[in-house]
Amino acid sequence: MRSLLLNLLVCIFRFKVSHSEKNTFVNVTVQWYFYHELETIEQETVASFDNVKKIIPDEEPVSVTIHGSIPILYEKSIFEVPNLVSLDLFNVSLEEIKPGAFENLPLLEKLILSGNKLTEIKTDTFVDLNVTYIDLSSNSIILLQPRAFKNFNASYLLLDNNKLTEFPSGVFDNVTLGNLSLTNNRLHTIAPKALSTVRFRILNLPGNKLEEINPEVFDLQDLTTLNLDSNSVKLLRPGDLRNLPELDELSLVENQLKEIPEGVFNNTKLNDLNLDANKIAKIASGAFDDMKDLVSLRIDFNNLTQWDNNWLGGESRDRFISIHFNQITEIPDDAFKNIPSAFAIHLQGNKIRKISPKAFHQLEDVIDFDLANNEIDRWDLDFLGNTSLDILNLRGNKLECVEGDLQTVFRNVGIIKLMDNPWNEECTKKIEEFLENKNAFLG
Repeated sequence: MRSLLLNLLVCIFRFKVSHSEKNTFVNVTVQWYFYHELETIEQETVASFDNVKKIIPDEEPVSVTIHGSIPILYEKSIFEVPNLVSLDLFNVSLEEIKPGAFENLPLLEKLILSGNKLTEIKTDTFVDLNVTYIDLSSNSIILLQPRAFKNFNASYLLLDNNKLTEFPSGVFDNVTLGNLSLTNNRLHTIAPKALSTVRFRILNLPGNKLEEINPEVFDLQDLTTLNLDSNSVKLLRPGDLRNLPELDELSLVENQLKEIPEGVFNNTKLNDLNLDANKIAKIASGAFDDMKDLVSLRIDFNNLTQWDNNWLGGESRDRFISIHFNQITEIPDDAFKNIPSAFAIHLQGNKIRKISPKAFHQLEDVIDFDLANNEIDRWDLDFLGNTSLDILNLRGNKLECVEGDLQTVFRNVGIIKLMDNPWNEECTKKIEEFLENKNAFLG
C-alpha cells in the first residue's frame, strides 16, 4: 500500500506582512495533503490570514502542517474547518494559546503542538474536541489551569517532557481519555481526585518525583496500566492499590523500594509486575500470595539475599519469574513448590553456590531455567529428579565436572548451556561424547 506521503498535495503560502492580533499566521509556510489525490502539486501566494479555513480547500478531508513562527494562536484561528483531520504545529515557537483557538472541528483526529514554548494551558483552551491524539510534549508547561480540558475526548493526551511540579484538581471537566502520559516532568504532587474524574486506562508517569501510591490520588476505577518508573517511591503499604480494581500492569522500575510487605499485591488482577532496579532486600513470605492472574514477575537488579520457598502461594499458573542480578546465595529445599510449572525462572547473575538436593523436587516443568553466571561448583546426579526443562543454562559458573552419566543427569533436559565453566580435562572428554547425542553447548 502506497504511503500517504506519496499521496501528497502540497500548497505553499508565503506571507510577508507585519504581525497583527487579527492575523495569527504571518510569514509562515503552510502545507497540506489530501488522502485521495496522487502527486498533485499546487502553489499559491497569499498575503496573510487569521483562520486556517480561509486558505485550504474544503472539498475533502485534509491534513495541514504549518512551518515558521507563530508566537500566539488567537481565538478562532483554527475555527470551523469541517474537513481538517490533522494539524501539525510542531516547533513553531508557540508561546500562548488563547481560549477559543480551536472550535468546531468535527473531523479533527490529530493535533500536534510539541516542541514549542508553551508555559501554561489556560481555562477553556481545549473545549468540545473529540480527537485521537493531542501532543503537547516538549514544551515548558508549568501550569494547567482549571477546566483547561472541557467536554474533551481523546485516545492519547501527551504532556511528556514539560516542567509540571504539581497536577491540580479541576484541570479535567467532563473528559474521557484512553492514555494520559506525563513522562519526564517534575511532579511531586498530584491533587486528590485530580485524575479520578476521568475514565482512562493507561497512565504513564515515569521520570517524576512521586514518593507514594496514594489511594486518594490513584482512585481510577478503569485503569489497567500504571507506569511509575524512575520516581522516588520509597514505601509500599497494604491497601495502596485498593482503588485500582482493573489494574493488570504495574511498573515501579528505578524507585527507592527496600521492602515488599504483605497486603499490597494480594488478590489483585495484576498480570505484569515489574520491580526492577530498586533496593529491595526483603520480601514478605506472603507478598505475592493469591495473585491468580500474575504471569510476569520481575525483581531484577535488587538486593535480595534469599529465595523464599513460600513466595507465590495460592492458585498457580505458568509464569515468567525473573530475579537476576541480586545477591541470592542458595536455592533451598522445595524452592519452587508454589510454581510447579513456569514459562521461565531466571536466576542468573546472583551468587548461588549451594543448591539443596531437594530444591527441584516439586518443580514439574519449565521452558527456560537460567542459572548462568553464578558460583555453582557442584551439580549432583539427582538434582533435577523428574523435572522437565526445555532449556537449562549453567554457563559462567564454577563447574569442573558433573558426576555420573550425563544422559541420566540431564535426561529430561532439552537444551543445556555449559559454556564458560572451568571443566577439567576428564570431564571435557565426557561432555564431548555427550554432545554427540544432546543439544548442549560447551565453552
